[in-house]
Amino acid sequence: MKTNLKEIKFKRILVIGCPGSGKSTFSKKLGAVLGLNVVHLDKYFWKAGWVMTSKDEWSKIVLELISKDSWIIDGNYSSMLKQRTDRSDLIIFFDLATYLCLFRIFKRIIKSKLHIEKRDDINENCPEKWFDKEFVKYVLKFNKNIRHLNYEILNEQKSKNKTILIFKNPGQSKKYLSDINKRNEN
Repeated sequence: MKTNLKEIKFKRILVIGCPGSGKSTFSKKLGAVLGLNVVHLDKYFWKAGWVMTSKDEWSKIVLELISKDSWIIDGNYSSMLKQRTDRSDLIIFFDLATYLCLFRIFKRIIKSKLHIEKRDDINENCPEKWFDKEFVKYVLKFNKNIRHLNYEILNEQKSKNKTILIFKNPGQSKKYLSDINKRNEN
């Protein structure tokens, strides 16, 4: 059952966190329940063959995406995080352990490579790699190098009375979705 947009308290939801934390899966499920359009930033940032979008083009893309009245946007991308948090009604941060994120990434790679699961959260011309050393390094360093920046921005947004949820384990995000489903059934 989809919720009427007029009944939704939050119409612009930002989902951030380390790769492999569950942002995209959660966003798809939340979007289905709330009837909100889900935007996966990876689809816009990566061009065919894993070519990065230029900084200027990326800024234009993000500003266009966040200008819409309602959305769920998933993806960290620190360069435009402040603009996205400023425009959000609800910010959800997946703050999970590095080992869990890495495990989920390797599980996702295997499922994708064996055609068990098709990824629709990335550009279709960016095939999953068996092993990407730079990506693994990024994930390994995320909690050390980027996590604190997310918390700085979240603390700034709290002072603006933004609603912020922080999921420290997968059970918390599952419970949140379950609670929303229950509310929709009543």
